[in-house]
Amino acid sequence: MNETALDRFWELLGWVLALKFEAFEQINTLPHGSTVALIVVLAASLSQVTAQSIILFINRVKPVRFIFSLLTGAVVFAFGYVFLVLSTWLIGFAPFTVEAPFGVVARTLGFSYAPLLFSLFGAMPYFGEPLLSLLSLWHLLAMVVGIAAASNTGVWQAFGTVALGWVTLWVMQRTIGQPIASFGRWVISQVAGVELVTKRQQLLAILHRRLRSLSATNLTALSAPETGNSVTSPGMDEEIIGQVEQPIAHVKERSLLSASISQSSNAAIAPQTNTTATNRHLRLSTIAQQLPAILTMTGVTFAAIVLLSPIHYWWFAWYGSLGAIFKLVFDLVWIGIIALVAAALLAPLEALSWWAGWYGDRIDTTPDLKGKSQPTPQQKVTRYVIYLDGIGQSTFEYLPDIQEFLDSLAPVLPKDVVLIKGIMPYSVRNNPLTGNRPLAFFWRMADRFRLKNPASLFGYLVNIRNVLVVAVSADKRYGPIYNLGIARVIYQALIRHGYQPNSGLPITLIGFSGGGQMAAAVAPFLRQALIAPIEVISLGGVISGNINVLRLEHLYHLVGDKDMVERMCVMFPGRWAIFFLSYWNRAKRLGKVNRISLGPVGHQLPGGLMDPKQSLPDGRSYLQQTIDWVIGILKGTADDGDRATPRQLSNYERYRQAAFNRPESYPIHQSVSQEYYRPIAPWMGRLILPAKDQRQAMKGVLLEVHHAPGDFQHLVGQVVILRLDDESQEVRSYVQAVTKDVHFSAQAEYSSQQGNVHPTRINRWRLVNPLESLAGSHPHDDVIVMLQEPVVVQLQGNNPDTTPHILYISHDPVQVTGRYYGLVKFLQPIQPESDLFKVVHFNRVSKQFNGAEEIVKMPSVIANRNNTYPSTSQYIGQNQAAIVP
Repeated sequence: MNETALDRFWELLGWVLALKFEAFEQINTLPHGSTVALIVVLAASLSQVTAQSIILFINRVKPVRFIFSLLTGAVVFAFGYVFLVLSTWLIGFAPFTVEAPFGVVARTLGFSYAPLLFSLFGAMPYFGEPLLSLLSLWHLLAMVVGIAAASNTGVWQAFGTVALGWVTLWVMQRTIGQPIASFGRWVISQVAGVELVTKRQQLLAILHRRLRSLSATNLTALSAPETGNSVTSPGMDEEIIGQVEQPIAHVKERSLLSASISQSSNAAIAPQTNTTATNRHLRLSTIAQQLPAILTMTGVTFAAIVLLSPIHYWWFAWYGSLGAIFKLVFDLVWIGIIALVAAALLAPLEALSWWAGWYGDRIDTTPDLKGKSQPTPQQKVTRYVIYLDGIGQSTFEYLPDIQEFLDSLAPVLPKDVVLIKGIMPYSVRNNPLTGNRPLAFFWRMADRFRLKNPASLFGYLVNIRNVLVVAVSADKRYGPIYNLGIARVIYQALIRHGYQPNSGLPITLIGFSGGGQMAAAVAPFLRQALIAPIEVISLGGVISGNINVLRLEHLYHLVGDKDMVERMCVMFPGRWAIFFLSYWNRAKRLGKVNRISLGPVGHQLPGGLMDPKQSLPDGRSYLQQTIDWVIGILKGTADDGDRATPRQLSNYERYRQAAFNRPESYPIHQSVSQEYYRPIAPWMGRLILPAKDQRQAMKGVLLEVHHAPGDFQHLVGQVVILRLDDESQEVRSYVQAVTKDVHFSAQAEYSSQQGNVHPTRINRWRLVNPLESLAGSHPHDDVIVMLQEPVVVQLQGNNPDTTPHILYISHDPVQVTGRYYGLVKFLQPIQPESDLFKVVHFNRVSKQFNGAEEIVKMPSVIANRNNTYPSTSQYIGQNQAAIVP
């Protein structure tokens, strides 16, 4: 009996994947070779289209139309094969190319599509795109080998034929093939039911439109506190009552049931049969809702088995010779590989389905009021802190070590900081693994086992599942959609806790392990939706280099020297030093990323950064050190690195060597002639930068008053508090816009070491306001300013002798030098080479320089570091007039 190509399908397929010449020789000699080639082309087309199905999800194609769109897209994609065969066959008539019959070219190129059968694996998150590139290269090599085998020529000559054929195809697609391509897109759009958008810029525009609609979401059902900004009690959880995603029928049934109960005076005596029927109906409704997910899981798993079969058949042929025990081990490993591939393919589906509206675009927004103290209007919130857990999270209840961390953190947080927890960052629906899911029973069992034994295999299964979701967040294709979904969950959590959009209140996202990636990824979306400064504290976080961390206020990356997970970040090329233009490396150079070493600390228990038992040399536990860093960052008191101290003497320090350049050289209480001298401004003084631990209470800077209007002469010589008037909306908007964290970039650090003047005293300060920025611009408190009107004076306490006054201003202070000015004419120096000069004042009556004579001092300046003098008193006295400060 003669064998056909269909009989030897798997064997021939394995030969093609191994790039064997015999495969193409057999496909052109065995019966049904054309049929096999066509099957391979159609299957590869379907696999390729499925891998690119994110286009259909982004365009929000309905489920039934989605399936038909895939099938139609596969047929349209197969037409590309026809053009490839035609162009390659035509190019064979050119000189120095390979000429072969049309049928041979068609079968050879069709069978060379075999590597593209694995294109479905390109849908896997993060590693999918590199895999698609490898498959394209594999396909090219298969075509070259096939043409060389079919025409009995050399590989390089076959490569030239394939390359010229591809160029011809490229030209045909953009000329005579353009109408056909347009027709194909029109057909797919008709099947999909929407005008498909395929260009990247247009897809990003869709994403941004969805982001803008985030702030327009109907939030009336979110039960935001009526008192506005307020502080919740420590440990307040963002918990969800009931199932996160209730089926529509379930919700309707509950509504009907509630209505019937409200009509009855005694619902407790309702017939038991009705309750049983209702519960049965709810269970059936839940199963009906989960049925599409179950079918999808089954289909994806079956596809993984089928696509991995050629690899199993060809590359592991030695498997049959193993003993029974080894065969069992191999079978278990192979089942694990299939499960891992299937799980990777399923990982992006929840986010994509949510985006497409397949879940009804619903999320549970019911706040849990149990055990929560109601906020009071007297409390004023200054910051919101949101905790995002690591890859070990499966429910809203944290593992014991995480719960101990949060329980220890909450009491030491400032009273005006709101801590939000209980968010599931591994689901765009905020749906825990034990929630309304097809495999919820499995994850509940896994939770029971790992709570009994933290080293249980089930715990690693939870980790693997969530690692795949982290990969979804880091993927350039799926990441924007997934991260927007998580941003939406966090956005609604903030609203439930009283956050007011556009208020400018700062937000801190704390992410542990995989939560670090989630925090960094959602921050740009939250910032755009809330118009608020957002910073991230990464606790051993795994953060991709694809995230635009430039849009963060700052990223604090706390990591132990023994953290092995941190070393896995080598998988993110964007963090390699060679890619110096990546977001990550640019942010590091700009000083937006601070890596803070926690010393000899690992990632997880035992020995992890939340270990309460192991201690550092200073006696603190690893857990306490982590909490100290977090609190220090939140309060702005953390010293996360050595300050840059100038190695070279700056011009500023040189000039300060002269006494006349220091404020203490000028007595505050001195009198001058009011006839010949005028004050520069009614209010003048010296700015004093408050200590780091006094900033929160100061809410401004200190001012040593050097001059004041007549009614406030008693303030001259006193140190008062200077603040910007926050009663004015214009001033509040201005302060909000310019208040920023200050972190020196590498260039600024280097410049400071070279002797250039930078505000080193406020380096690594958080939320530096305009007054602090000006007061800290010099290394010493010697900035003299004048205050522009209006200036409002307020006594902070009842006793003016013990509590400083507060000055409120509506404009930035203006830097000045001196306190008074007069118009004089220099006559001559008192002695040669002297810095004392005789001057005569301008007479306002005679309009001449015939007023009072006086002796003034004009000291010689100090040379700068280039040994040049900025000014000189030489030739002064040769009939020069000047304004003397």
